[in-house]
Amino acid sequence: MSDACAEPRILIVDDGAPVTWAPAVAALFEPAAGGRFTVCGTCPAAGPLVQTVVREAPQVLLWLLGAPDPALPARLDALAQAAALPVLLWPVSGLAPPPDDWVAELVARETALWWPAPAATDAAAVAATLPLQLRWQMQRHALARARQEALDDARQRLDERKWVDRAKGMLMQHQQLSESDAFALLRTASQHANLRVGEISRGLLEAAQAAEAINRGGQLRMLSQRLVKGCALQSGMAPARPRAAPVAAAGAGSGAGAAVRNWDAPLIDDSVQRLQANLVHLASLSTMAAVPDVVVELQRSQEAWQAVQLALEPAMVGGSAAELLALDARAEALLEAAEGLTAALERASGRRSLRLVNLCGRQRMLSQRLAKQALLASRCEGEAAALQAAAAVRTLGELEHGLRTLEAAPLSTEDIRSALARALGQWQRLRQTLAAPVGAGSGADATALLLARESEALLASFEHLTSLYEHSMQVLLG
Repeated sequence: MSDACAEPRILIVDDGAPVTWAPAVAALFEPAAGGRFTVCGTCPAAGPLVQTVVREAPQVLLWLLGAPDPALPARLDALAQAAALPVLLWPVSGLAPPPDDWVAELVARETALWWPAPAATDAAAVAATLPLQLRWQMQRHALARARQEALDDARQRLDERKWVDRAKGMLMQHQQLSESDAFALLRTASQHANLRVGEISRGLLEAAQAAEAINRGGQLRMLSQRLVKGCALQSGMAPARPRAAPVAAAGAGSGAGAAVRNWDAPLIDDSVQRLQANLVHLASLSTMAAVPDVVVELQRSQEAWQAVQLALEPAMVGGSAAELLALDARAEALLEAAEGLTAALERASGRRSLRLVNLCGRQRMLSQRLAKQALLASRCEGEAAALQAAAAVRTLGELEHGLRTLEAAPLSTEDIRSALARALGQWQRLRQTLAAPVGAGSGADATALLLARESEALLASFEHLTSLYEHSMQVLLG
């Protein structure tokens, strides 16, 4: 009601028991009767009440009650979904006082009860008191709504303050900013986006959580390949052993073979531990339960990892070409499942800019896949070796294409460009290593070790680069 002196629009609701009172009550508001309300319509309580309210747009409801209706609170709830209106209940037939619990339910819905009320046939009594009751309920309802809006606004400000504080903390940690600089960055972003600082902060944190999930999902892809790489490196160069041992003391062993034996064990152990940790973390995210595609792909990844574990021990103990290829087949299934999981996480985020986190994370996988395929080609013979060599050529092309895409990406910073330049330099060193044959003998062992080390160096560069994309303001804000 914009003007306190204007005639409010009233809708009369009549439950029709035992007598229909609506015509008599409506007549009290006719101009000739001195009424200061405009009756915009009447509606039976069992009729299309919500549709009538939406169509007539009243400012207050006068509900003529023939008897306490246990279903009335639920009906008022349904009505409130369409319009928040003041409601005055009037027991037109002079009913006895209603049950206390029923009254409490109505009061909780900001409904006023006029009890006892004069009979509808007592026109003089009704005309004297009904307008006052209606206006009192309208004012009471307006005051209650204003208080609720003020409470909601205070809660929103408090909630936004929490988001802002968390966003500042994230920026201070990952962008190396002071608290004042972090807030200034959020404020500048809010001005550019024409959003409140709290909204920007919440969006930034949600994007960061999505980026972390995509990063971890992408790590599953990489680790599936790195694990087989470690086993292939160990195969043929070290005596059979029941499990991957810790790193040997400096100077233990002699020659390239000893170096490999001291170096591949933590690589395998680390890959296993990271795979398990990432799967546990991803399963704990609320995102997983909210998106069916993500749930399905996570389940696939967990089952594929269980299959990899069954093939891991034979490949580590025996190390034959057949056992390595059996492990690789299961690792490929894990890779496929992890690809689906990462893509589902990216779709669920709804943020196209996070594609760069996924793309850069995939480069990590390709660096390990390429080294794995080169090592498997050296461990196998005949057609199996040829297939691995041909696959390595395809992986090389994918990796170079990914690098070109990252170079052309518009969302970049000085740190990202510097990290990308280092990755390009390490990629060239890995390519030079790949040109040397990995066969048998101590020289081949040294080449295999160099290949593994250069692929780890390239992996570290892509890990760092992926982290930069994950925490980049340009990527997170899109």
